[in-house]
Amino acid sequence: MTVQSIAGPRFSWRGPSNGWRQREGRGPTLALALFILVFSLIPVGRLIVAAFEGGFGAFWQVLDAPDVWRATRNTLVVAFGSGGLALLIGVVFALILSVTTLRARTALAFIMVMSLMIAPQISALAFKTLAGPASPLLKLVGIAPAPGTPNPMLGEFGIILVMGLHHAPLVAITLASGLASIPRPLIEAARLDGASPWQVVNRIMLPLLRPFLLSAALLAFVAGTGNFGIPALLGLPVGYVTLPTLLFRKLASFGPATIGDAAAISVLIALIAGTGVIAASLLLARSASRLETDHRIEPFWELGRWRPAVEAGVWGFIALTVLLPLASLLATSLVPAYGVRLSPSSLTLAQYVEVLFRQDLTVRAFRNSMLLAGGAALSLAVITLVSAHVLDRAKPKVKAFAFALIELPYAVPGIVLAIACILLFIKPLPLIGVSIYATPWIILFAYHARFFAIALKPVMAAMATLDDAVQEAAVCDGARLGQRLRHIVLPLVFPAVFAGMLMVFLLAFNELTVSALLWSAGTETLGVALLSLEDSGLGAEAAAVAVTATLLVLVLMLAMQMLARRLPPNALPWQALAGPDRERRG
Repeated sequence: MTVQSIAGPRFSWRGPSNGWRQREGRGPTLALALFILVFSLIPVGRLIVAAFEGGFGAFWQVLDAPDVWRATRNTLVVAFGSGGLALLIGVVFALILSVTTLRARTALAFIMVMSLMIAPQISALAFKTLAGPASPLLKLVGIAPAPGTPNPMLGEFGIILVMGLHHAPLVAITLASGLASIPRPLIEAARLDGASPWQVVNRIMLPLLRPFLLSAALLAFVAGTGNFGIPALLGLPVGYVTLPTLLFRKLASFGPATIGDAAAISVLIALIAGTGVIAASLLLARSASRLETDHRIEPFWELGRWRPAVEAGVWGFIALTVLLPLASLLATSLVPAYGVRLSPSSLTLAQYVEVLFRQDLTVRAFRNSMLLAGGAALSLAVITLVSAHVLDRAKPKVKAFAFALIELPYAVPGIVLAIACILLFIKPLPLIGVSIYATPWIILFAYHARFFAIALKPVMAAMATLDDAVQEAAVCDGARLGQRLRHIVLPLVFPAVFAGMLMVFLLAFNELTVSALLWSAGTETLGVALLSLEDSGLGAEAAAVAVTATLLVLVLMLAMQMLARRLPPNALPWQALAGPDRERRG
């Protein structure tokens, strides 16, 4: 999933006041430049240098190996396959929510986005527990496969299916931004001219949405290229290896001795993903300048007597692809051992007691994830407040370029960022002679780099709504920059800052792709613990960890929903997908 840069009209300071504003902005501007240098340019630059240290010949020698070619083929297959499935589901879902008179759109969008916010490894584990012969739900209704039957979710088919479903909300969110930019008068004119709803969608909307459709397809492809959690749980057990899991296996087996080879493979992944990111960004930038309007479309397709059937179909799909796998995960966590039939006599909370209070690995993982995710969220709140203040005053092209650099560590696959951090910190830092390799600090650094753009987006949107006259009056009273940020700007944009903090915490708490390579003994995160439990055959305990993490995701998303009225429009992804303003009018 990629974060789009924010652009829009802003007030500019005029007259003599412009001078003090520019002078006072030097300190924050230098701070922003330092953040971009440390979190974006240095890690990526170090990775590129390491990949080509021996020249292009050595770089190609690493890539021209049978296991790399096989992993590349598998990566492209699952990326294209899951991307196509995600595109189909995401387009249909976005159109149904946007153009039809479907009820409960906010609830549907919320659940759809929640399936994206849940960690990929949790989604993979949920489908794995649902479809196999040990499935407690299938045993409950008497349709479980015979013992010893291969789990259909393991291997290429399962990876494509689960990854496609997991990335479908990303497609829907991308397409929702395009749907919101189609001029409402254009739709109304077509309807007055006698066009049917299907003709409006087919002949007017879809041609206008073509750049967004292509962009959504590219983003789904990029997300599939860099996904680690789903291939790790559904591919590694049967020897199906993609480029991210190949990196993991090489470093897990041979350690830092293979770091040069890992750097070369990481650059290959980054090249594949980066091509898609750049193409998607160019498409979105071109389409945004062409279609942007204040008159957003409203639902115009009256379902009439077909509405119950359509609603039943949509809710049935959500139940089958989101709620049922989560229910299977819950059922697996409530039996005494993996594969035991669920019944009143076998129902137990022993697995939750074990993972939350007794088992050292999981207790430590919960604590580490809380501290690392919380620390990243809190410090990024301060960093984004200063950064948004600087970017809010920048020229549009400068703002777009700076945000692209900030977004770089999030746009590249997480496992590539992890390799970059290892290369950067495996030796003691210059001048101070201290290394943070194999410590929690390297994970915290990686979280700052990866989630900087996520925390910044809502704050930039809120900052763009502020009236400069408020700060100008404070300056006339002698208030300095720090005082204005603390006493004027922060109270006004705090809901957006808080929403960014929650989003960072939510993503970092369940994160696996980065920490899978950066953890060491004592610094295990929740994603690492879940992968370790599942790999050790402790499926019920892994399910208990996954259910607990999913409940936390739900709570945090509900907390952000409570802030929705105090946030800029579409600051929350399910807001943009559901169109809450239109739903209230209906």
